[in-house]
Amino acid sequence: MTPNNPRNLAVTVLSKVSGQGSYSNLTLDATIRENQLSDRDRNLLTTIVYGVIQRQLTLDFYLAPFVGQKKLQAWVTVLLRTAVYQMVYLDKVPNRAIFFDTTEIAKKRGHVGLAKLVTGVLRSIERQGLPSFESISDPLERLSIESSTPTWLVSELENQLGLEKTRAILDVINQPAHASLRVNTTRTDAPQLLAQLAPEIEDIAPSALTPVGLVAPGGHLAGTPEFAAGEYTMQDESSMLVAPSLQLQPNDRVLDACAAPGGKTTHIAQYLDPQQGGQVTALDLHPHKVNLIMQNATRLGLADRVTAQAMDARQVAETFDAESFDKILVDAPCSGLGLIRRKPEIKYEKQLADSLNLQKIQLAILDSVAPTLKVGGLLTYSTCTMLTQENQDVVAAFLAEHPDFKQIEVETQQPLTTHNAPALQIYPDDYGTDGFFIATLKKTTQEG
Repeated sequence: MTPNNPRNLAVTVLSKVSGQGSYSNLTLDATIRENQLSDRDRNLLTTIVYGVIQRQLTLDFYLAPFVGQKKLQAWVTVLLRTAVYQMVYLDKVPNRAIFFDTTEIAKKRGHVGLAKLVTGVLRSIERQGLPSFESISDPLERLSIESSTPTWLVSELENQLGLEKTRAILDVINQPAHASLRVNTTRTDAPQLLAQLAPEIEDIAPSALTPVGLVAPGGHLAGTPEFAAGEYTMQDESSMLVAPSLQLQPNDRVLDACAAPGGKTTHIAQYLDPQQGGQVTALDLHPHKVNLIMQNATRLGLADRVTAQAMDARQVAETFDAESFDKILVDAPCSGLGLIRRKPEIKYEKQLADSLNLQKIQLAILDSVAPTLKVGGLLTYSTCTMLTQENQDVVAAFLAEHPDFKQIEVETQQPLTTHNAPALQIYPDDYGTDGFFIATLKKTTQEG
């Protein structure tokens, strides 16, 4: 058993995610960097880590009859999850390889007795087969276990969207997210960049949502010379719809109130001409994230039209004069439930109360930025979540308090499936992207 065995590393990563609250993507990336792994081992490690997190409730249901009342250390539970995940979901991996490595990991991390316990559980599963979902009588609980989605979230989605749409969403959220990039149109265009990247990145293709997006099933898209040269940046397709919703003009002065890490900031900047006074002011609560915004802008050659500073977006009205900006983006702090495919641990960490608490912060930010928008200007409110509580409910509450604003239809560059019009709600099953919400508000009169 070598230290960089991918199954052993998977237990390490998953233990950090479940026990220490680490982010799966950051922990996995750091582990890959620290260990010399072949492409095959790196792919196996990645598949196990994301697969186990995505299917955690299902795996625990499968394990329950075989573990019984045994009190297991947290890492042993994680180890068993990794083994059952491979047995159930990885057709090309033989059980003998799974059993051997799992037993060796148990022996190395624990002792011989523990190794025998682990092997016994796996042998029993192999002999007896897995429990059936049909044994779960409650339909909501069954759907929760089948999709490995907490019951509260299944219930909320069903209440808001109906059973058919909920099933469609749950069917795709455990599938791997594809990679996507946004073309830096100040340096190249999509057809030219596609021609450059096609020999390097398998199956790369134009986005169905936006003319400045390219997508690929996988691959390290941030590792190319074109990325280093600032010809593109990494961004999900659905979030590429935000900047166009502002109907930007070259001379606009724009506020991006919650900007880090700067993907939307730099997209806005691509529309602006600093020679005509176009400028985007990007704010973030944390100084180190402000530095990240400027690093991204510099790599893309857009630093001359971006100003970044550390500030709580709820303090905007106290800092900037009234009617300072032509356009404002509030990409608000949210539960992030639209990102489940990329950060699957989110679904286990959140509760409905989180969305209700976030409403207050979201409304406070909107209230703060509203006076700084010029009459006739546009305010886009966006989130990367799927729940009405953080989306249209927030917009409705804001409009009720601000009669000087009205909601208008979200402008897109290509015709798209529309949910919750005039807002645009993208669900993960619509285009295989992150779940995303965008609403555009127009300031019609001076605040009375």
